[in-house]
Amino acid sequence: MGIKQNKYIRSKGTSNNMLDNFIFSLGVAAPIFLVMCIGYLLRRYKFIDSNFAQMGNKLVFYVALPVRLFNEVRTIKMENFFDLKFISFIIIGTLLSTALAWFISKYSVKNNSQRGSFIQGSFRGNFLYLGLSLMENIAGTIGEKAPIVIAVVIPLYNILSVVVFSLYQADYESRVSIKDQIIKIIKNPLIIAISLGVVSIALNIKIPIVASRTMGYFENLATPLALLNIGATFDLQNVSEYIKPALIASGLKLIISPTIAVIAALLMGFEKLDIILIYILFGVPTATASFIMASVMGGDEGVASSIIMVTTLLSVITMTLFIFIFKTLGIV
Repeated sequence: MGIKQNKYIRSKGTSNNMLDNFIFSLGVAAPIFLVMCIGYLLRRYKFIDSNFAQMGNKLVFYVALPVRLFNEVRTIKMENFFDLKFISFIIIGTLLSTALAWFISKYSVKNNSQRGSFIQGSFRGNFLYLGLSLMENIAGTIGEKAPIVIAVVIPLYNILSVVVFSLYQADYESRVSIKDQIIKIIKNPLIIAISLGVVSIALNIKIPIVASRTMGYFENLATPLALLNIGATFDLQNVSEYIKPALIASGLKLIISPTIAVIAALLMGFEKLDIILIYILFGVPTATASFIMASVMGGDEGVASSIIMVTTLLSVITMTLFIFIFKTLGIV
Protein backbone atom coordinates (compact mmCIF):
# COMPACT_ATOMS: atom_id res chain seq x y z
CA MET A 1 0.00 0.00 0.00
CA GLY A 2 2.80 2.38 0.92
CA ILE A 3 4.64 1.66 -2.35
CA LYS A 4 1.53 2.40 -4.42
CA GLN A 5 0.97 5.62 -2.48
CA ASN A 6 4.57 6.72 -3.05
CA LYS A 7 4.23 6.02 -6.79
CA TYR A 8 1.01 8.06 -6.86
CA ILE A 9 2.69 10.95 -5.06
CA ARG A 10 5.68 10.88 -7.43
CA SER A 11 3.34 10.69 -10.45
CA LYS A 12 1.29 13.62 -9.16
CA GLY A 13 4.45 15.60 -8.45
CA THR A 14 5.74 14.95 -11.96
CA SER A 15 2.42 16.06 -13.46
CA ASN A 16 2.49 19.25 -11.42
CA ASN A 17 6.07 19.94 -12.55
CA MET A 18 5.11 19.40 -16.19
CA LEU A 19 2.17 21.77 -15.81
CA ASP A 20 4.36 24.37 -14.10
CA ASN A 21 6.93 24.06 -16.89
CA PHE A 22 4.23 24.49 -19.53
CA ILE A 23 2.77 27.55 -17.79
CA PHE A 24 6.25 29.05 -17.53
CA SER A 25 6.91 28.38 -21.24
CA LEU A 26 3.60 29.86 -22.30
CA GLY A 27 4.24 32.87 -20.08
CA VAL A 28 7.52 33.49 -21.90
CA ALA A 29 6.33 33.13 -25.51
CA ALA A 30 2.66 34.17 -25.43
CA PRO A 31 3.11 37.83 -24.31
CA ILE A 32 5.35 38.49 -27.32
CA PHE A 33 2.70 37.12 -29.66
CA LEU A 34 -0.12 38.95 -27.88
CA VAL A 35 1.60 42.34 -28.17
CA MET A 36 2.04 41.71 -31.91
CA CYS A 37 -1.66 40.79 -32.14
CA ILE A 38 -2.55 44.04 -30.38
CA GLY A 39 -0.45 45.91 -32.95
CA TYR A 40 -2.39 44.19 -35.73
CA LEU A 41 -5.76 45.05 -34.13
CA LEU A 42 -4.75 48.64 -33.48
CA ARG A 43 -3.98 49.10 -37.16
CA ARG A 44 -7.08 47.23 -38.33
CA TYR A 45 -9.33 49.45 -36.23
CA LYS A 46 -7.51 52.63 -37.29
CA PHE A 47 -5.91 53.52 -33.96
CA ILE A 48 -2.58 53.46 -35.79
CA ASP A 49 -1.70 53.33 -39.48
CA SER A 50 1.13 52.21 -41.74
CA ASN A 51 2.85 55.57 -41.28
CA PHE A 52 2.93 55.04 -37.51
CA ALA A 53 4.51 51.60 -38.00
CA GLN A 54 7.06 52.99 -40.46
CA MET A 55 8.09 55.85 -38.19
CA GLY A 56 7.99 53.59 -35.15
CA ASN A 57 10.39 51.18 -36.82
CA LYS A 58 12.77 54.06 -37.50
CA LEU A 59 12.56 55.16 -33.86
CA VAL A 60 13.37 51.64 -32.66
CA PHE A 61 16.13 51.00 -35.20
CA TYR A 62 17.88 54.37 -35.02
CA VAL A 63 17.31 55.38 -31.38
CA ALA A 64 15.77 52.95 -28.87
CA LEU A 65 17.58 49.75 -29.84
CA PRO A 66 21.02 51.38 -30.29
CA VAL A 67 20.67 52.97 -26.83
CA ARG A 68 19.72 49.60 -25.38
CA LEU A 69 22.65 47.83 -27.03
CA PHE A 70 25.08 50.53 -25.91
CA ASN A 71 23.94 50.16 -22.30
CA GLU A 72 24.09 46.36 -22.44
CA VAL A 73 27.55 46.29 -24.03
CA ARG A 74 28.94 48.59 -21.32
CA THR A 75 28.29 45.82 -18.76
CA ILE A 76 29.99 43.04 -20.74
CA LYS A 77 33.31 41.60 -19.70
CA MET A 78 35.88 42.28 -22.39
CA GLU A 79 36.92 38.63 -22.61
CA ASN A 80 33.43 37.67 -23.85
CA PHE A 81 34.15 39.53 -27.07
CA PHE A 82 36.89 37.00 -27.73
CA ASP A 83 34.83 33.84 -27.14
CA LEU A 84 35.99 32.31 -30.41
CA LYS A 85 34.19 29.03 -29.78
CA PHE A 86 30.81 30.75 -29.49
CA ILE A 87 31.44 33.17 -32.35
CA SER A 88 32.67 30.38 -34.64
CA PHE A 89 29.60 28.31 -33.77
CA ILE A 90 27.08 30.98 -34.77
CA ILE A 91 28.97 31.81 -37.99
CA ILE A 92 29.30 28.18 -39.09
CA GLY A 93 25.74 27.44 -37.96
CA THR A 94 24.36 30.31 -40.03
CA LEU A 95 26.32 29.19 -43.08
CA LEU A 96 25.12 25.61 -42.68
CA SER A 97 21.49 26.67 -42.20
CA THR A 98 21.76 28.68 -45.41
CA ALA A 99 23.26 25.68 -47.23
CA LEU A 100 20.45 23.45 -45.91
CA ALA A 101 17.81 25.91 -47.13
CA TRP A 102 19.49 26.03 -50.55
CA PHE A 103 19.54 22.21 -50.75
CA ILE A 104 15.86 21.91 -49.75
CA SER A 105 14.89 24.64 -52.24
CA LYS A 106 16.23 22.55 -55.13
CA TYR A 107 13.50 19.99 -54.51
CA SER A 108 10.67 22.07 -53.06
CA VAL A 109 10.78 25.35 -55.02
CA LYS A 110 10.73 24.92 -58.79
CA ASN A 111 10.48 28.61 -59.69
CA ASN A 112 13.90 30.30 -59.64
CA SER A 113 12.33 33.70 -58.99
CA GLN A 114 10.94 32.33 -55.70
CA ARG A 115 14.02 30.40 -54.64
CA GLY A 116 16.02 33.38 -53.38
CA SER A 117 13.15 34.56 -51.19
CA PHE A 118 12.64 31.01 -49.90
CA ILE A 119 16.29 30.52 -48.95
CA GLN A 120 16.59 33.90 -47.25
CA GLY A 121 13.34 33.40 -45.37
CA SER A 122 14.60 30.05 -44.11
CA PHE A 123 17.78 31.36 -42.47
CA ARG A 124 17.31 35.07 -41.72
CA GLY A 125 15.73 35.34 -38.26
CA ASN A 126 14.20 38.28 -36.45
CA PHE A 127 16.80 38.20 -33.69
CA LEU A 128 16.86 41.96 -33.21
CA TYR A 129 13.26 42.36 -32.10
CA LEU A 130 11.70 38.99 -31.30
CA GLY A 131 14.97 37.34 -30.28
CA LEU A 132 15.95 39.99 -27.76
CA SER A 133 12.38 40.07 -26.39
CA LEU A 134 12.37 36.30 -25.92
CA MET A 135 15.79 36.28 -24.27
CA GLU A 136 14.69 39.02 -21.88
CA ASN A 137 11.53 37.09 -20.95
CA ILE A 138 13.53 33.93 -20.26
CA ALA A 139 16.55 35.32 -18.44
CA GLY A 140 15.40 38.77 -17.30
CA THR A 141 18.08 40.38 -19.48
CA ILE A 142 19.30 40.00 -23.04
CA GLY A 143 22.60 38.70 -21.66
CA GLU A 144 26.21 39.58 -22.32
CA LYS A 145 26.56 37.75 -25.63
CA ALA A 146 23.42 38.96 -27.42
CA PRO A 147 25.15 42.16 -28.64
CA ILE A 148 28.02 40.01 -29.90
CA VAL A 149 25.54 37.91 -31.87
CA ILE A 150 24.09 41.07 -33.40
CA ALA A 151 27.54 42.38 -34.34
CA VAL A 152 28.36 39.11 -36.11
CA VAL A 153 25.01 38.10 -37.57
CA ILE A 154 23.77 41.39 -39.06
CA PRO A 155 26.71 41.67 -41.49
CA LEU A 156 26.57 37.93 -42.21
CA TYR A 157 22.82 37.99 -42.95
CA ASN A 158 23.21 40.90 -45.35
CA ILE A 159 26.15 39.40 -47.22
CA LEU A 160 24.51 35.97 -47.48
CA SER A 161 21.28 37.55 -48.75
CA VAL A 162 23.16 39.36 -51.52
CA VAL A 163 24.95 36.14 -52.50
CA VAL A 164 21.73 34.09 -52.46
CA PHE A 165 19.79 36.51 -54.63
CA SER A 166 22.75 36.89 -56.99
CA LEU A 167 22.44 33.18 -57.83
CA TYR A 168 18.91 33.60 -59.14
CA GLN A 169 18.72 37.22 -60.33
CA ALA A 170 20.63 38.03 -63.51
CA ASP A 171 20.54 41.79 -62.96
CA TYR A 172 21.48 41.77 -59.26
CA GLU A 173 24.60 43.88 -59.80
CA SER A 174 22.49 46.80 -60.94
CA ARG A 175 20.48 46.58 -57.74
CA VAL A 176 22.74 45.79 -54.80
CA SER A 177 26.44 44.98 -54.51
CA ILE A 178 28.58 43.51 -51.77
CA LYS A 179 30.35 46.89 -51.56
CA ASP A 180 27.03 48.64 -50.87
CA GLN A 181 26.28 46.15 -48.11
CA ILE A 182 29.67 46.67 -46.45
CA ILE A 183 29.10 50.44 -46.42
CA LYS A 184 25.65 49.93 -44.90
CA ILE A 185 27.11 47.63 -42.26
CA ILE A 186 29.66 50.26 -41.24
CA LYS A 187 26.91 52.90 -41.03
CA ASN A 188 24.45 50.61 -39.23
CA PRO A 189 23.37 52.33 -35.97
CA LEU A 190 23.37 49.01 -34.11
CA ILE A 191 26.96 48.27 -35.11
CA ILE A 192 27.93 51.84 -34.17
CA ALA A 193 26.21 51.50 -30.76
CA ILE A 194 27.98 48.21 -30.04
CA SER A 195 31.32 49.71 -31.10
CA LEU A 196 30.81 52.73 -28.82
CA GLY A 197 29.94 50.38 -25.98
CA VAL A 198 33.21 48.50 -26.50
CA VAL A 199 35.11 51.81 -26.51
CA SER A 200 33.43 52.82 -23.23
CA ILE A 201 34.59 49.54 -21.67
CA ALA A 202 38.14 49.92 -22.96
CA LEU A 203 38.41 53.52 -21.74
CA ASN A 204 36.38 52.89 -18.56
CA ILE A 205 34.04 55.78 -19.37
CA LYS A 206 31.47 56.55 -16.67
CA ILE A 207 28.02 57.68 -17.81
CA PRO A 208 26.47 60.50 -15.70
CA ILE A 209 23.32 59.52 -13.83
CA VAL A 210 21.17 62.04 -15.78
CA ALA A 211 22.29 60.61 -19.12
CA SER A 212 21.90 57.04 -17.85
CA ARG A 213 18.32 57.57 -16.72
CA THR A 214 17.42 59.40 -19.92
CA MET A 215 18.77 56.51 -21.99
CA GLY A 216 16.84 54.14 -19.75
CA TYR A 217 13.53 55.54 -20.99
CA PHE A 218 14.47 54.85 -24.61
CA GLU A 219 15.85 51.43 -23.66
CA ASN A 220 12.49 50.46 -22.15
CA LEU A 221 10.71 51.69 -25.27
CA ALA A 222 12.53 49.32 -27.65
CA THR A 223 10.73 46.02 -27.01
CA PRO A 224 7.02 47.02 -26.83
CA LEU A 225 7.24 49.46 -29.75
CA ALA A 226 9.11 46.93 -31.92
CA LEU A 227 6.51 44.23 -31.27
CA LEU A 228 3.59 46.61 -31.90
CA ASN A 229 5.16 47.63 -35.20
CA ILE A 230 5.60 44.02 -36.30
CA GLY A 231 1.93 43.33 -35.61
CA ALA A 232 0.87 46.51 -37.38
CA THR A 233 2.58 45.36 -40.58
CA PHE A 234 0.77 41.99 -40.71
CA ASP A 235 -1.03 41.36 -43.99
CA LEU A 236 -2.71 37.95 -44.13
CA GLN A 237 -4.49 38.35 -47.48
CA ASN A 238 -1.85 36.82 -49.79
CA VAL A 239 -0.55 34.06 -47.51
CA SER A 240 -2.73 31.28 -49.03
CA GLU A 241 -1.25 31.81 -52.50
CA TYR A 242 2.26 30.93 -51.29
CA ILE A 243 1.36 28.58 -48.43
CA LYS A 244 3.50 25.62 -49.61
CA PRO A 245 6.91 27.38 -49.70
CA ALA A 246 5.93 29.33 -46.55
CA LEU A 247 5.19 26.13 -44.60
CA ILE A 248 8.36 24.39 -45.78
CA ALA A 249 10.46 27.45 -44.88
CA SER A 250 8.69 27.58 -41.50
CA GLY A 251 9.62 23.97 -40.82
CA LEU A 252 13.26 24.74 -41.58
CA LYS A 253 13.34 28.02 -39.66
CA LEU A 254 11.34 27.10 -36.59
CA ILE A 255 12.05 23.38 -36.08
CA ILE A 256 14.84 21.77 -38.11
CA SER A 257 17.60 24.40 -37.92
CA PRO A 258 17.16 25.22 -34.21
CA THR A 259 16.94 21.52 -33.29
CA ILE A 260 20.21 20.75 -35.07
CA ALA A 261 21.86 23.85 -33.55
CA VAL A 262 20.73 23.05 -29.99
CA ILE A 263 21.84 19.40 -30.22
CA ALA A 264 25.24 20.51 -31.54
CA ALA A 265 25.54 23.11 -28.75
CA LEU A 266 24.73 20.49 -26.10
CA LEU A 267 27.30 18.07 -27.53
CA MET A 268 29.92 20.82 -27.57
CA GLY A 269 29.32 21.63 -23.90
CA PHE A 270 28.09 25.22 -24.13
CA GLU A 271 26.74 26.89 -21.00
CA LYS A 272 22.99 27.05 -20.41
CA LEU A 273 22.53 30.71 -21.36
CA ASP A 274 24.61 30.17 -24.49
CA ILE A 275 22.38 27.25 -25.50
CA ILE A 276 19.26 29.39 -25.03
CA LEU A 277 20.83 32.18 -27.07
CA ILE A 278 21.78 29.72 -29.81
CA TYR A 279 18.22 28.42 -29.93
CA ILE A 280 16.82 31.93 -30.16
CA LEU A 281 19.21 32.88 -32.97
CA PHE A 282 18.23 29.89 -35.09
CA GLY A 283 14.62 29.45 -33.93
CA VAL A 284 12.97 32.88 -34.08
CA PRO A 285 10.65 33.65 -37.03
CA THR A 286 11.86 35.26 -40.23
CA ALA A 287 12.97 38.89 -40.07
CA THR A 288 10.81 41.56 -41.69
CA ALA A 289 14.01 42.88 -43.28
CA SER A 290 13.96 39.85 -45.58
CA PHE A 291 10.97 41.36 -47.42
CA ILE A 292 12.87 44.60 -48.02
CA MET A 293 15.90 42.71 -49.33
CA ALA A 294 13.73 40.56 -51.62
CA SER A 295 12.04 43.66 -52.99
CA VAL A 296 15.29 45.51 -53.62
CA MET A 297 16.98 42.56 -55.30
CA GLY A 298 14.10 41.45 -57.49
CA GLY A 299 13.07 38.43 -55.43
CA ASP A 300 9.51 37.19 -55.05
CA GLU A 301 7.85 39.61 -52.62
CA GLY A 302 4.80 37.38 -52.16
CA VAL A 303 6.89 34.42 -51.00
CA ALA A 304 8.99 36.67 -48.75
CA SER A 305 6.00 38.26 -47.00
CA SER A 306 4.16 34.92 -46.66
CA ILE A 307 7.16 33.30 -44.97
CA ILE A 308 7.35 36.21 -42.52
CA MET A 309 3.65 35.90 -41.69
CA VAL A 310 3.55 32.11 -41.35
CA THR A 311 6.76 31.80 -39.31
CA THR A 312 5.60 34.58 -36.98
CA LEU A 313 2.18 33.00 -36.45
CA LEU A 314 3.58 29.49 -35.88
CA SER A 315 6.46 30.66 -33.69
CA VAL A 316 4.24 31.03 -30.62
CA ILE A 317 3.77 27.24 -30.75
CA THR A 318 7.38 26.29 -31.49
CA MET A 319 8.90 28.77 -29.03
CA THR A 320 6.59 27.54 -26.27
CA LEU A 321 7.52 23.93 -27.09
CA PHE A 322 11.28 24.55 -27.09
CA ILE A 323 11.17 26.57 -23.87
CA PHE A 324 9.08 23.81 -22.26
CA ILE A 325 11.75 21.26 -23.24
CA PHE A 326 14.52 23.54 -21.91
CA LYS A 327 12.64 24.02 -18.65
CA THR A 328 12.05 20.27 -18.28
CA LEU A 329 15.74 19.53 -18.92
CA GLY A 330 16.83 22.20 -16.44
CA ILE A 331 18.48 24.41 -19.07
CA VAL A 332 16.17 27.30 -18.13
